Amino acid sequence: MTVALVSALLVSPRGAAAQIYDDSLPSDSLEADTVDQTARYLRAIEQEEVRVPVLPRLGPPGPRPALTRIVFARDSIDWLSGATLGDLLSQVPGVYLWRGGYIGRPEPVNFQGRGASAAEYYLDGVPYVAAGVDSVAVDPAQISTSFLDRVEVERWPGLLRVHLFTRRQDRLAPRSRIGVARGDDDFARYEGDLERRFPSGLGFVLAADYLSSPTVSGTSSDYSNTQVWAQGGYIPSARLGLQYQIIRSRPRRQAFTVADVTDSDTIGQGFSATRTDAQLRLSLRTREDGTGPSVDLMYARSGWDGGGLDQQNNQIGGYASLVRSPAFTLGASGFHRTRWTPLDLRATLGWSPVAPFTATAEAVLQHHFGGRSSRYVALAAGLQPARGLALTGTSRIGDQVAAPSIIADSAQPLRDIEVQLGWERERIGVQVGYSRTSAFNPFGYAEFVRIASLAPSPDLEWLTVSARVAPLRWVTLQSWYSHPRKGTVDGLPPTHSLTTATIRSKFLRKFPSGIFDLKLQVGMEAWGRGTIGRDGVGAPVVLRGATFFKSLVEFQLQSFTVFWDRGNLTGTDRTYVPGFGVPAYGSNFGVRWEFLN
Repeated sequence: MTVALVSALLVSPRGAAAQIYDDSLPSDSLEADTVDQTARYLRAIEQEEVRVPVLPRLGPPGPRPALTRIVFARDSIDWLSGATLGDLLSQVPGVYLWRGGYIGRPEPVNFQGRGASAAEYYLDGVPYVAAGVDSVAVDPAQISTSFLDRVEVERWPGLLRVHLFTRRQDRLAPRSRIGVARGDDDFARYEGDLERRFPSGLGFVLAADYLSSPTVSGTSSDYSNTQVWAQGGYIPSARLGLQYQIIRSRPRRQAFTVADVTDSDTIGQGFSATRTDAQLRLSLRTREDGTGPSVDLMYARSGWDGGGLDQQNNQIGGYASLVRSPAFTLGASGFHRTRWTPLDLRATLGWSPVAPFTATAEAVLQHHFGGRSSRYVALAAGLQPARGLALTGTSRIGDQVAAPSIIADSAQPLRDIEVQLGWERERIGVQVGYSRTSAFNPFGYAEFVRIASLAPSPDLEWLTVSARVAPLRWVTLQSWYSHPRKGTVDGLPPTHSLTTATIRSKFLRKFPSGIFDLKLQVGMEAWGRGTIGRDGVGAPVVLRGATFFKSLVEFQLQSFTVFWDRGNLTGTDRTYVPGFGVPAYGSNFGVRWEFLN
């Protein structure tokens, strides 16, 4: 009877039958899953292989002679683990960074004694002009590398042109990236990035970078910077594209103070500001392969608000390529600015009639406020007579206004030439450069209060030597050395070198798929005694000779990267700029993870 009662309950539509759970019923009676995870995964894998058109980079026109530029691709940027753009530029032979202490402090570039005029910066083709507390020199410490996909450095005698290109998503699959780094004294850095493209041509980017670098030298020098990058565009084909992007940063830098005998002394300016760089670009091409005529129309706005200053600089103009082929290019660019330089015109030419020979030329005309003008031509020609061997000559001739933002500054003559000889093979590489730069009156850097000025430099001759030796495929020794052969100059040491020893291996016997990569590196930067500049009464400020060591440990497992960076391994009390101490054994470690689905 008990069995009969149970059977009745199981078949009854009322009463106890309501307590029976779904998982006790046959599987084919359950509601089907509305999301097919396997299908979603397979579609994501397929999207990783689907390429979509991107806007072409507005950089140095090709073809270009050998030995005239240095390229940092995204892989190089990641494996250098530099927190700022200054860390990348320090790898360029002849560059001396005015490091104002720890990460986030000022890092302006000096190259061949040209001071604040030593470097020009371009962000996606638009001139990145100095603004704020220093309207003469751009501080690369305020430019995050996490937004950048590529950095190209044109090396001319007396000048570096730094072309910055933001990341471009050329796959249909979405790409995301996260990064976290911590370090001594509560140092912190956080990165986040999301990039998405659609088959229609629409796409967007949302990214952020936060850096906090508390005081580790001096009595006060805190620094933080929150940067946000947003981009939206419509690129239906390689012949047409419309894109808008904005990068906004909020640097907060306390005045750098050091303890004095009776009180504290401020040796570095502080500020709290917001800088905004926005661009709108329309790109038109006649051919999808990039050859043929093209035009790019651009509007850009740079604004600085803080530190008692409210500046805005609007730019409108663009680039036109009249002829573009693998062997010959002819183009022009022009910009009107509402501040300091109302007119900036350039004409460029690249020519390679036969494979061993390449030449480029650029003519520049700039009108500045106050009736001043810059007029000069830049020429470069190179010959590659044999495999791995290159001979290149470059020059800049004309007149240039070193600081357009200073009305009292007038044009100075340029008579700069350089010859370079390079030999590059798989296991060894050597490059020797001889430069002669004309007399120049350089400007210093406003954020270093004690260094009021730089003395005018005479005609100078420079020798720069670079070498690379790889005795084994996984061991590389690399070094560069630079010094003026005749004469002295303020702003950088008379003898300067940077040497690195690197072990890098994928351990293919253990990881035949190639997903593992390891890098161990020790670097040494050294220089001799010199003069960093002049104080308020014109007396020389001595720069003591120094040697700094640093190390980097980094490994990658597919798209997951772990790194540990440590500086000043010997704990020396020497400095890049007198008074701005570099912390002993300062280290930071972190992880990065990138996804493509």
